[in-house]
Amino acid sequence: MLGVSEGLVEKIRAVRLVVFDVDGVLTDGRIIFSNSGEETKFFDVKDGHGIKILMRMGIDVAIITARQSDVVRRRAADLGISHVYQGLKDKRVALEELVKASGISPGEMAYMGDDIIDLPVMRRVAFSAAVADAVPEVLERADYVSKRPGGRGAARELAELILKVQGKWDEVMNAYLP
Repeated sequence: MLGVSEGLVEKIRAVRLVVFDVDGVLTDGRIIFSNSGEETKFFDVKDGHGIKILMRMGIDVAIITARQSDVVRRRAADLGISHVYQGLKDKRVALEELVKASGISPGEMAYMGDDIIDLPVMRRVAFSAAVADAVPEVLERADYVSKRPGGRGAARELAELILKVQGKWDEVMNAYLP
């Protein structure tokens, strides 16, 4: 089904919450600082729409990022993401806090990452995904590797995959078609 094995289909069907890293996943990994120290990141609107569709279809979304950034806080607020964990170098701590806050077990979560800092969480969740331009160590350990790179549609691709496997994509499309 959709280019994933039957074993992965079962993992994807269990997903009730999707966790995204930010730098390199929801962005292309570049961080730009102005002379005044203001930070800029680039987000893809299609990724954002995919996240909103996930939430509309009853799948919660969270962000776990090792960096602290007002830009991330603003983007999360814009998308309606309430579970935002920033500035935690050990992402397992954030995952445990997320489990407590959401009431959803790691066995019902998906995680998308791009670098070795993401591996401890990727190993704990039911379904792990990597962006196409992730580091080799992450690519070889992910359940699924997107065709799209970070910040350029990878999150949207994952959202669509989950919704299609869970049989919710037709409902999404019917909302946009007359």
